[in-house]
Amino acid sequence: MIIIQKFGGTSIGSKKRIKFLKNIIKKYKKLKIYTVMILSAMSGETTKMIRLAKYFSFKNLKELDCLLCIGEQMSVSLFSILLNSIKIKSKSLTSIQIGLITNKEYNNARIINIKNYFIIKKNLLKGKIPILAGFQGITKSGNFTTLGRGGSDTTAISIAVCLKAKECQIYTDVDSIFFSDPRICKNFKIEFVPFENILELSSSGSKVLYVRSIEIAIKYNVNIRILSSFLKNKGTLISNKKKFSNSMERIMISGITHSNNEAKITVKNLPNTAGVASKILGPIICNNICVDMVIQNSIINAKNTNFTFLVENKFCKKTKYLINKYIIPKLGGIVEYELNITKISVVGIGLRTHNNIIDKILYCMSKLKINIILISTSETKISVVIKDKDTIKTIKELYLMFNKNFMFRRNGRVA
Repeated sequence: MIIIQKFGGTSIGSKKRIKFLKNIIKKYKKLKIYTVMILSAMSGETTKMIRLAKYFSFKNLKELDCLLCIGEQMSVSLFSILLNSIKIKSKSLTSIQIGLITNKEYNNARIINIKNYFIIKKNLLKGKIPILAGFQGITKSGNFTTLGRGGSDTTAISIAVCLKAKECQIYTDVDSIFFSDPRICKNFKIEFVPFENILELSSSGSKVLYVRSIEIAIKYNVNIRILSSFLKNKGTLISNKKKFSNSMERIMISGITHSNNEAKITVKNLPNTAGVASKILGPIICNNICVDMVIQNSIINAKNTNFTFLVENKFCKKTKYLINKYIIPKLGGIVEYELNITKISVVGIGLRTHNNIIDKILYCMSKLKINIILISTSETKISVVIKDKDTIKTIKELYLMFNKNFMFRRNGRVA
């Protein structure tokens, strides 16, 4: 049986914490379970290198990736030295050694294949613990690349696929996934989340796992477990396994999540004709900008339409530039934007067909006298966009309301 263990930057953020991880390794060694470790750079190292690169120049992404790969290589080397010093055989491996091939999209590369993963198996059979550098890859021509946000998670789950691992364990500074942000209100730890819900939670603002790594897990059916590097607990299992309750059709809400890095873009007074949406979103999507909550409204006279969507704050300026360059000269209209907004999402299964859920959310907004800027619904998510200043009180009220109705107790327990 093989288990993949990924340790993030906070887990190896100091010499003391690195030493603490050896207890986890010893535990699995005694159980005679094969373990493969994936490490991120030590906490703060990547940020330090980016600052250094910015001092000189930040435009050459190929050279930047070559620099950023140093952090993970330093982590795996140091940890291998530690384990070997306490008589635990280990072998540090880089992306070159395991042949983790990516495309040429520097700073946000995608994995094509892992052609030398048999090297990992060879080390396992020799009784060694393979310690792999996360976050990094190489192109077919041999240049270093990095995998973007959550890149070490993506590495870990990809390795789990190749080795057909029983489980991919993601060790973080939190001991599970919570029903809502634990910084805002003390709340439930979720012991189980189905794949479809974790995808919605991550895309809606939860930072425990990133969307790309979850997509790989869903595609290849890899079980994921979120655990703490510092506490002993069962953590949260993410899987396609079904958990049953006393009521077969009981609503299952997996969490309340929020994203406060959103910008609302509206293009007003556009011609109300076929193909407008494609002409607006085409140049934006071609520039790798993700859009969300797309809404098109016809004005009363039906000759004009308004087009609204969300992008991340960091892409607001570029999105406005693209619209002014490619859309306004051809279609006319004016572009407006709004910052300092938050998208709050209630995530679960069968939400659209249970009208009482959206009714409770709208009642909560009314009770708090909060104006809803946008709203969208689906089977697995109900999202509302509000002003940043109303975020904390809204999440607290939603949490209390759903807690009162015991709508998710079967998934967790009080923290």
